[in-house]
This record gives sequence, C-alpha cells and structure tokens, in this order.
Amino acid sequence: MLFKQVFKHLSCIKSSIRTFSRTSRLYTKEFTDRHLQSLINDNEFTSMSSALLHIRSTGHRVFIIQPSMKFKARGRQSTTAQLQLSESISLIETLDKWRVVGHGIYTLKTSGTQRYLYGKGNVEKIAEEIHECQATAAFVSIDRLSLVQIDGLAEKFCVPIYDRYSIVLQIFKNHAQSGAAKLQVALAEIPLLRYRKNDSELFKDRERNLRAEVAKLEQHRKLIKRRRLSIDIPTVAVVGYTNSGKTSLIKALTKDASLQPKNQLFATLDVTTHAGVLPNALNLLYVDTVGFIADIPTTLIEAFRATLNDAIDAHLLIHVCDISHPDYIVQHKTVMQTLRELNIPSSKLDSMITVFNKYDLLDQEDDDKVISEQAIPDNNNRLYISCKTGQGLDQLIDVLEKRLMIASDRVTCEYRVLQGGQLYQVLTNGNQCTIENMIVDEDDPQFIRLKCLFSKATYAKFQAHYSGASKYLISNDS
Repeated sequence: MLFKQVFKHLSCIKSSIRTFSRTSRLYTKEFTDRHLQSLINDNEFTSMSSALLHIRSTGHRVFIIQPSMKFKARGRQSTTAQLQLSESISLIETLDKWRVVGHGIYTLKTSGTQRYLYGKGNVEKIAEEIHECQATAAFVSIDRLSLVQIDGLAEKFCVPIYDRYSIVLQIFKNHAQSGAAKLQVALAEIPLLRYRKNDSELFKDRERNLRAEVAKLEQHRKLIKRRRLSIDIPTVAVVGYTNSGKTSLIKALTKDASLQPKNQLFATLDVTTHAGVLPNALNLLYVDTVGFIADIPTTLIEAFRATLNDAIDAHLLIHVCDISHPDYIVQHKTVMQTLRELNIPSSKLDSMITVFNKYDLLDQEDDDKVISEQAIPDNNNRLYISCKTGQGLDQLIDVLEKRLMIASDRVTCEYRVLQGGQLYQVLTNGNQCTIENMIVDEDDPQFIRLKCLFSKATYAKFQAHYSGASKYLISNDS
C-alpha cells in the first residue's frame, strides 16, 4: 500500500512535467501555424534578400580575409589571429554548399575604418589571391563592415563581400526550424538589409509586423512561464559559447535519448525545455539556449531576447565552456560579456555553475596548464567534466542540487506521521511538496518518516492551513 501510493505520487508529478516540457517545445510550432506563415514565407521579400546578400542555391567558394589587429582590444589579449581564422573557417563550413578555397591573415595597423580596410599593397595582394583560387565571395571576419567598405572591397575584388553579421545570420536562417526562431531571424535580418539597401522606408512595414509578432511570442512565453510557476518547477538554463556542448550536457543529465547533439556551430536556435530529476527527487526543467559567439553586433543577439529571457528568468545558470578549445578563455569572456549585456542580475551570475566540458580531450600537459590557469576567476565555481565519458557529472549533480535548493527557495522538513493518516495523505498527494525519502519508523511500524521538500511559499501556506502539523515535525532546515 505504501509503495503503491508513492509510485502514484511520483507518476503524477512526472506526468505534469512531461506535459509541460512537451507543451514548451510545441508551442512555437503552433505559433507558426497561427500567425507567421504568410509573413515568414514572403517570396518577394525572400528573393530581394537573397539578391541583396548575394545568396546562391549553389553556395559560394569563399576566400577568408582574417584581420589581425596590431593592438588587441581588451578581452582579446589571449587569442591569436590563427585561432580567429580557425573559427572563421568553421563558420563558412557550417553553411551547406559553401566551402573555403583560400584564406590569409592581414594586419590592420589602424582601427579599420578606411574604405578598403588595407593599403594599396595588401588590397592588390588579396585581389590576386582571390582570383587565383577562383573564389566567388570574400569573407572579411570582423563584426560589421560599413556600406562604403562593402562597396569598395566588392569593386576591388569583383566578388560579393560578407562580414560576420551576414555570415552568422545566414547560418541562423539555415538552422531555424520553429516559427519563433524563423521570426527572430527575420527580425535580425532587417537592419542588415536596410544597411545594404540604404532605404529605411522599404522595410518599415515588415519590421513593424515582425515586431508585433515578437510581442505575441513574448506573450506565449509568459503563458508558458505562468504554467511552469503554477506547478512550481525550478528551472536551470544552460548557456555557453556555440558548440561548447550544452545539448550534450542536458542529454547526459536527463538521459533523454531523443536529444541528438550536433557537432556544429549554432545547432540550437530554439529555446527548448527538458525534464529532469535530482537525487533528492526534486523535479526540474533544463532550458537549452542559443549559443553565443564573439564579434557579432549586439542587434543580432538582441533579436533573440524574447527567447533568451528564459535564461534570465531561470532559477540557476550553468555555463558550459569547451576546455579543449585553444581559445576557451576568450570564449568564456565572450559569454560572460553577453550575459551582462542581457542584464542578467549579478546575484545570478555569482551563483552560476561553470563547467569545463570535453575534459577527456586534454592530455596531461594540457591538464596541468588548465588547473593552474588564472585567467578565469572563481576557482570554487569550476567543475571539469566530460559529457562523453561521464567524468565529473556526479560532482556537478551534487553541486546543482545544493545550489538549486537555495535558488528556488526550497526547504527540507522531516515528519513522523501515522501511515494512512490525514497528514500522511496531505503530504503524499503531490500538491504540497516533493517526497525525497520515505521510510518506516524503527520504533513503531505504524508510523512513516517523510522527508519533504517544500518551496518556502508553499511551506508557509501549508503551515497556515495545517497548524497541527508542527507536532509531527522532526527537523526543519529553513
């Protein structure tokens, strides 16, 4: 009888969470069906966009121009032009049918504001290399070129010119699956197209309509949040640099076989939720978020604020950093800077758990270097893990459980109650608390010891309604 009731209680909770998680994943699809098809699938606008950005169905043969700054910006001191070039190559190779046919690193001696970026000698050298490798496009790997620079370089090199904004946006367009993601990509595209067309009037109606739909999306998100709050589920947002292993971590923690992480940049654009349970029986939701990347205009990330608000609202953050990446320090700093730009409260950043993933890919020499690294502060908040081998996950779960209990205002109470009695029924019906542990009393088998997890708000209501419960209380950690 006892175990039957416990299983019924647990099944009820898990069913509610699965339903909520499934609803959270599907509401963006419903949103598309009802609101966005005609707006997103505007063939005339899509054709104009492809023409302005020189997008071809056959892809491009790309020559990469990697600027190397003579004086590095603060926060970029630890990186090198070669590491930046490697990321630039990865960006291009993320696009279907696009391939890198040549590249070069060229030092910028000034801020890079001149029409051709470089002097006459470098411009002629680059033009010759582009011609020799038969490139059909050039990618200048800086955040954003001016319209004068785009026109000037296109004139000199006789190929379309792309900056990081236009390349990352194209990746976003290719990877967007849900209506919410497509909507936000379409909104992020407007400033770029307006910039290229130099005609603000042309895009006013579309931008107004897109922003109206984003406002509706935000209302949907708030509805989902209210549903989550109504069943009192704590949330953990998993953030990090693109391709750091966020989805892999969620899969490792939830054992969800349906999750299929991809080894590519910006594989996840939609914010999705995934149900999990901690060793103390506390149910939670993991929120998978869009990855961040260095050197892109804030307007591109700003377009995703509606979904990134899920990270802002989460009880706790886990920051996943790829420790095997040679530029992991800069990646870490990029994520932290972006979180601050999203106005994440400092208290939430202080409680954030930082995990250095892919630890299994390091050799002993790298291991010694990592342990002694002082470039990233807060050693007490660091955990070294491997989602592939499972190394460090037990420690992470232990830390996560303790932090989430605090962040979600949980209290632990232990009661000694009569089996089948009124208080026993109240505590085990699934509405008041989570049962962490249930054992038969050693002195009297008619009594059950219940270790219960309450939110502070629920506990206050419980005490007010069941004032006589205090005489059955054995311990309280509130």
